[in-house]
Amino acid sequence: MNSLPVAIQDFLNSTPYYPCLLLVHPRIERLHTVADELLGAYDWPRLSIGWELSETLLPIELKRRPPKAARWLEDRLNDFKPGPLLCTDIDLLFEPSLILNPLTLLQSASRITRLVALWPGTHQNGVLAYAIPEHAHYRTWRNPQLPIESLR
Repeated sequence: MNSLPVAIQDFLNSTPYYPCLLLVHPRIERLHTVADELLGAYDWPRLSIGWELSETLLPIELKRRPPKAARWLEDRLNDFKPGPLLCTDIDLLFEPSLILNPLTLLQSASRITRLVALWPGTHQNGVLAYAIPEHAHYRTWRNPQLPIESLR
């Protein structure tokens, strides 16, 4: 995990405006490995956002899903105050039909509960990306204003 323990300790010892640490890597398999390592090293709860949110949204008609998704995350994070909480499987937040801004959503959510989120993508030269350019839901954000650790 190389510099990951240092990044986590720095995050835990700091008080950033948005208490959400993004751990970024383009390969999902690597993110799953890191999740297992973190769960073994820290006594944090884990929230599989994609798994739980999909169960919540499935019975809801399409046009009502976007506001429900954002409210669900805020409501669910209240169960984990004060954190930290490990958020995994965040891909569903990028589904275009949900009309969400996942970065803004995580920033806001981190004001409720301190988060460590596994982000499938890259962070280079101040630009955070979701997925790879060839992916249908590829998106980028300049200067995301969160602590970010690019995983090796």
